[in-house]
Amino acid sequence: MTHILSEISIRNFKSLISETLELSAFTPLVGYNNAGKSNILEAIKWILRGGPLPETAFHDKVIAVEMEGKISGISATILGQLPGNQQTAIQPYLFTDSLHIKRTQAQPNTGTKGVLLLVRDPANIGNVNEWRSPPTGLPQALEVLFPEPIHIGAMENAEEDVSKSKNTTTIGKLLGEIIGPIQTSYSTQVQTALNGIKDLLDADGVSRVAELNAFDIAVNGKVECFFPGVNIKVHIPTPELKEIFSKGTIKVFENLNPAGKDVSALGHGAQRSIQMALVRHLADIKRNSGQQTSNTILLIDEPELYLHPQAIEVLRDALKTLSTQGYQVIFSTHSPFMITSNDVENTLLIRKNDTLGTHKRNSLRTAIATVAAAHPSQLGIIFSLSNSSNILFAERVILAEGKTENKLLPKIIQKVSGLTLGLHKTALVPIDGSGSTRKTIEVLTAMAMPTKAIVDLDYALKEGENQGFLTANDPDVNAIKTHLASIAPTHSIRLNNGWPTKAGSAITASEAFALLAQEAAIQTNLASLKIKMQASGIYIWTKGAIENHLGGIPKNEMGWANFNARLDTDDLNVVLPIDHVEITNLVTWLLA
Repeated sequence: MTHILSEISIRNFKSLISETLELSAFTPLVGYNNAGKSNILEAIKWILRGGPLPETAFHDKVIAVEMEGKISGISATILGQLPGNQQTAIQPYLFTDSLHIKRTQAQPNTGTKGVLLLVRDPANIGNVNEWRSPPTGLPQALEVLFPEPIHIGAMENAEEDVSKSKNTTTIGKLLGEIIGPIQTSYSTQVQTALNGIKDLLDADGVSRVAELNAFDIAVNGKVECFFPGVNIKVHIPTPELKEIFSKGTIKVFENLNPAGKDVSALGHGAQRSIQMALVRHLADIKRNSGQQTSNTILLIDEPELYLHPQAIEVLRDALKTLSTQGYQVIFSTHSPFMITSNDVENTLLIRKNDTLGTHKRNSLRTAIATVAAAHPSQLGIIFSLSNSSNILFAERVILAEGKTENKLLPKIIQKVSGLTLGLHKTALVPIDGSGSTRKTIEVLTAMAMPTKAIVDLDYALKEGENQGFLTANDPDVNAIKTHLASIAPTHSIRLNNGWPTKAGSAITASEAFALLAQEAAIQTNLASLKIKMQASGIYIWTKGAIENHLGGIPKNEMGWANFNARLDTDDLNVVLPIDHVEITNLVTWLLA
């Protein structure tokens, strides 16, 4: 892995009042429109390249814009690939393998001289000289480590990026990748051709075209009248190979129109498709390049814009490849297709309000580190949440263990509320066993994500106290446990530690809890238990499990399909004549 910009702190830049962002080699930014994601991309570009900021870039015009960046992964190998003077300049300022830089502009419209680049000095931490002007060679080393970023905006026309060869455009980067091999393979052949052109057009060309010589003679006859002894010649310089490539562009050819046309003649969707195809090709070129010294930052606003789902997945794969081959990819997105389960941990949730401005919620990686120590039990949490990328696009989460809940609750919620889970900005997340419920809620809470969970009755009775949702020796749990002991022999229920077990029993544990839930003697205890668990954000199925509240439907694909089909045609009170009020109240509570 090469070096990356691993952290950036931004103060007073546009909607970013004060925020620190941790960045990875592949960092998605997720947030609603106008949350400030584009401002983050612009900030990353500015800390690396600077340039005077206008007044509109200052959140508060009377204080400075300041940004600090941490560049991590500057290994001895990478350092050794820099020119000697740059190695000498950068080495004293490394914190092991990291370099800390700061860029500031005190006030708007100060010109280039008003933009300062500083470097953090490990020898003066905490002192007035902690940040100092970089020595000669360090800014140049920074430019080698991070060439000019490629910044592709969301709504802008893609024409310039794919038709004008600059070091900041995708087509320019592509041509830059292939010019080296062309020069190596064809330099003699190309130079011979260029020399032939030079002989024809150069002022001293040995085979200069007759029209140019005639022009010189005609004009010089007139010049002689004004300046005796002075002669002129028309000089048409022959371009170098690199100059020829700088004019490189894209022409589009369609089957029905074989004459090439400019990209500008296409619609936005076609332009975006070509643009992203070039990005993908750039990924393919870089895949086997082995280049390590430079790491170009690729900043893209909504790369999925105008693309169909399959194309989005192809593009995502290309960007992921680039992130491992000399590019650091940071992009904003509204599409879950752009984020795989492996990327959820590093995705930044971007929000904005009047108090904080643009800010981030904790990432999943940070939240898990905050809540759970590094041990195997956290793997279940990571798996459950990372395989539910819809949490990144939600404002609240519902956790459910059972397959029936995950199959039927979306339809039930839509039936009761009239809106889908997506329109409620709500994610339904399956959890890997109810035992991880507590930790999962804590992780999502650390991400500032309002969360509620739905569990079976056995979880409340067996785990409620252990997980801290109920106080120790809860009287309702004790009363239910005592009653269970009294009816167990009658129903051939085998108990283990006072609760049903399937070992050696005539009925399953879930069947035993369903029988227990029907007992009139504990209905008051069940109602009380339900209230206490709901106060902790946990809803329990007081009849044992969801299937018992839905009329005893089969726990299989056919049973789920039949139930959903009935919801399409019948009112809820017809589908659930007994528990429709219970289910309606559940939905109301979940969405509150």
